Amino acid sequence: MNRQLFIEVFRHISYRIDQLKIFLSHDAYFKVENVRVIDRFNNRQHIIGTIFLTSTHLLFNDPEGKRETWILHSLILSADKLPTTQQGCPLRIRTKHFFSIEFIIPKERDCTDLHATLNQLKAESYEKLYCFLYQAPNYLEKIWDPFLLTTEYMRMGVPNREWKIEDSNSNFEMCDTYPPLFYVPTSTTKALLVASSKFRSRGRLPVLTYLHLNGASITRCSQPLSGFKQRCLEDEQLLQCILKTNPQSSTMYIIDTRPRINAVANRAAGKGYENEDHYSNIQFKFCPIENIHVMRGSLQKLLETCELKNPSMNQYLNALDNSSWLQHIKAVLDAAIFIARAIEVEKKNVLVHCSDGWDRTAQCCSLSSLLLCPYYRSIHGFRMLIEKEWLSFGHKFSDRCGHTRMVDSKEQSPVFQQFIEAVWQISQIYPTAFEFNERFLISLHDHSHSCQYGNFIGNCEKDRLDLRVKDRTYSYWNYILQNVNDFKNPLFRPQSAYACEVLLPTINTQTLKLWLNMYHRFDSTLLPKENIPNTLTHLVDHTAALNDHARLLEKRIREFHSALEDGTISDEDIRKLVNHHNGSSDNELPQTTTTDAKLPLSSSDVESGISSDQSPNGRPSSSSATFVLQHQSSADIIEIPTIERIAFELNSIALDWRSYQAPFHCTCALPFDSAQRKYTCWRCGENFCIRCIEHGVRLPGLYSNSLAPVCKTCAHSIKSTLSTIECSPSIPSNEQTFSAMKSSLVINDENKI
Repeated sequence: MNRQLFIEVFRHISYRIDQLKIFLSHDAYFKVENVRVIDRFNNRQHIIGTIFLTSTHLLFNDPEGKRETWILHSLILSADKLPTTQQGCPLRIRTKHFFSIEFIIPKERDCTDLHATLNQLKAESYEKLYCFLYQAPNYLEKIWDPFLLTTEYMRMGVPNREWKIEDSNSNFEMCDTYPPLFYVPTSTTKALLVASSKFRSRGRLPVLTYLHLNGASITRCSQPLSGFKQRCLEDEQLLQCILKTNPQSSTMYIIDTRPRINAVANRAAGKGYENEDHYSNIQFKFCPIENIHVMRGSLQKLLETCELKNPSMNQYLNALDNSSWLQHIKAVLDAAIFIARAIEVEKKNVLVHCSDGWDRTAQCCSLSSLLLCPYYRSIHGFRMLIEKEWLSFGHKFSDRCGHTRMVDSKEQSPVFQQFIEAVWQISQIYPTAFEFNERFLISLHDHSHSCQYGNFIGNCEKDRLDLRVKDRTYSYWNYILQNVNDFKNPLFRPQSAYACEVLLPTINTQTLKLWLNMYHRFDSTLLPKENIPNTLTHLVDHTAALNDHARLLEKRIREFHSALEDGTISDEDIRKLVNHHNGSSDNELPQTTTTDAKLPLSSSDVESGISSDQSPNGRPSSSSATFVLQHQSSADIIEIPTIERIAFELNSIALDWRSYQAPFHCTCALPFDSAQRKYTCWRCGENFCIRCIEHGVRLPGLYSNSLAPVCKTCAHSIKSTLSTIECSPSIPSNEQTFSAMKSSLVINDENKI
């Protein structure tokens, strides 16, 4: 059998076994056979396979291995049963990460049963969510890196003379959607804070969220319960206390992020906005951002635009314009930039609120902080920003993302998604200012909906404490930490001007663009053929692998040079080795004694996973030919490796890698999309998905002994070969050694692309 074909078959069988184990670990409900999947862009193209339904996933499997699709139940946005056709009964499934698929099921009864079961399988309560059932890979431990709100404020220099920590909410009595600890001016009293909280919607009184280096601050709260005539002296005093924390300005801004007409309408319900006649030294400004209902409708129109089949230019552009999605993104960015400019340029304090202070307020406070502070543009800093502005201060993730069946559909809205997209739009303007890449933002969006990790479960910090998510679920941030290289931006330059300063971009209509890799990520025909950041990451990894391998080869050359000088091996031995590598027709093998082949392992070969105190046959070597290089101390004595060992090292690193853009499917039939990283096996040079790659393999051809990504087939080959070298019952002759070397080199040439 052709070796390449054998490798492909072995990979496919291994993957099928792994997936069978995963599938058997779930409770299977039923399966539907002879199901067709219609290609969105060509109705004549279809794939026939089988649908399996488990307690957590819907799986479509093509027997020929052309396609395999896993859909997590918690990611399903809608499952619509369409009118029956001659081909069968269509079932269209849309997901929250913008995947759309249409199944044609032969029997209408099967389609009806599948549709009903899918609707029933959505979690009806927090306790039924996927995060409480999820079993992570072995490398991911159920460890939560503790986030301490106090640590983040200490980084900003708080508490200080102007700001103090307040623990009146330690039992969530003052405000159940605020964190137990928050920061307020030092001149305030508990009675003042309690009175202010009663005057603010949901008890969300003004508290500190960001302190800039120049002393100006951003505070956040909810709308006042002012109606047309109501006022609260304590609330007015609290705002004066906030104003006095910044001696550089005699006035401060109050930013209401609602359209004025909405705020005026709320006055009729006993709410509204601050009366400038009652709050002295205040500059009031509306930064109009529409409410959650408008945003939900806008996203729906955007998705309908993205699903148009072969639209004309006018149809597509008009539909995109009618969705108003980019207009809404611009409104959010404009508000954040105004706040950042007020802090940095005008040096004024800013108080931000919307209605309840957990949607538009979170968007504007987090985005303005991102613009003002370079720390928040790092991976760790961005995590802290999310923890502070969105999680600690009570963004309603479960309601807005529709985590459970009990959530009112009118409460769902893409608030967090708009924030993620706004960050992406800024990163397109300043591509070197962010440590994280596009994949990180997409992953963050997807897992806020997937319920795979416990971080985004519930509507506030109190909900997560009641559910004990830190004891019962895995942490998303731990997953990011374990795979941090996948989420780094290759264009990031920490010392560049943009990465170290305040960002105050000018957003024009032409500045914003549709995020193709988010909304069209599963439509490979619509995506750019060359993604610059991904290609750069691919080149950086390839260069790192080759440099590491080159260091080992240089080391081996020095060893052979020294061995030649000592007479341990001859010129003829090395000449024949080179001839075999260059494809020479000289098949004569070296005629040396078996003793000459006993070249003990290098003591520094611990870098490659081989013990230095054992010879190839597992016994201590008695014929060590040691030498000291000029740059080494007496403690760094190196021994000569066997030729078999060198053959193993040469065969363990692929010199040529397949193009990053070449494959559209992994060998396991999983389709690649823009949110997934393609991992290159450092041994064979092929591209694989995360399920088919092992990250913890030490390749003998690397000098640094660092862990490298290797496909499962190559990992198995390396481990078995390593065992053969370590446990060989006898020492091979030079003739056998050179034969092994020749075959190894031939195999390595076959793996080149």
